[in-house]
Amino acid sequence: MKKQVRTVTEGAMMLAIIGVVLYLNRMSGQALMGFLVFILPLPSIFYIAKYGPRQGLILSFVILLFPILIGDFIAMFYTGTAVAVGLVYGYGVYKDKDNGWLVITATIVSAISFYFEIYLLQSFVGADFIGELRLILEQFLIMANEAGLKGIPDNFMTLTLSLVPMMALIMSFGQAFVTHIAALILLQRLKIKTRKMRPLTEWVIPTKYAIFLAIGIFANLGVQYTTNETLQILFNNVYFVSSLAFCIDAYIFVLFVARVSGKKLFVLLAILVLFLPPFGISIGLFDSFTDLRKRVLYNYAKPLR
Repeated sequence: MKKQVRTVTEGAMMLAIIGVVLYLNRMSGQALMGFLVFILPLPSIFYIAKYGPRQGLILSFVILLFPILIGDFIAMFYTGTAVAVGLVYGYGVYKDKDNGWLVITATIVSAISFYFEIYLLQSFVGADFIGELRLILEQFLIMANEAGLKGIPDNFMTLTLSLVPMMALIMSFGQAFVTHIAALILLQRLKIKTRKMRPLTEWVIPTKYAIFLAIGIFANLGVQYTTNETLQILFNNVYFVSSLAFCIDAYIFVLFVARVSGKKLFVLLAILVLFLPPFGISIGLFDSFTDLRKRVLYNYAKPLR
């Protein structure tokens, strides 16, 4: 009896928190929407991880009613995504799935939601993401022509817009990863069993994957040496993914150096890595194919944590 009362009480608390947050977001003109995608899944994750998927389904159904009750149609998409992420993630925690499974499934759910928002949401509420991006690119091309910049391909607009699906997938992974970190912190504080993550200092691209990514770096040359637009789009996406992977690896490596050396200057260098892709790619390649990280660790004689 006490367990049932506790289940209902905690469920009501979760609903109250979500209801207040959605109402504040509605009153602020969607100003909190950028944070809601990370916050909204957490109550469902906690509740499902503790009481199981069956109880979680009831809570999730009620959560979906909130946007209808407050008349916020746009929030229905974000709330639906949060509920879906909470269900799959909470189920994974309840079944003791590994961290990779949790992040991948949350990424898939978030990616499906992103594609709906990008390509279908405009049909309902007029939020034309592709149209707005197209206008920005058109303004950029006008400014580039006025400045006399050369070397911009004639199909620059098409090549850039072709990156939108891949960017949506990468943003979905980032969203899932942030939610994963927040969920781990929350669940650990609430003493719910979770699996430990590998230390950030051990995150490096495995050599077998780094080989394919290194080949992908040269895909950018294929864009210049072919007139087939389909191949250009393919090469452009391959280069984008490969370069981004090495830049992220370089970012982690520089933060690792900053940690073991204690020099804050490397933190600024880590930010620079993200804004200078050639620089980041170079560091990422060295880190992936050499023992550079071990040498740094040896020089400062500090163990990995």
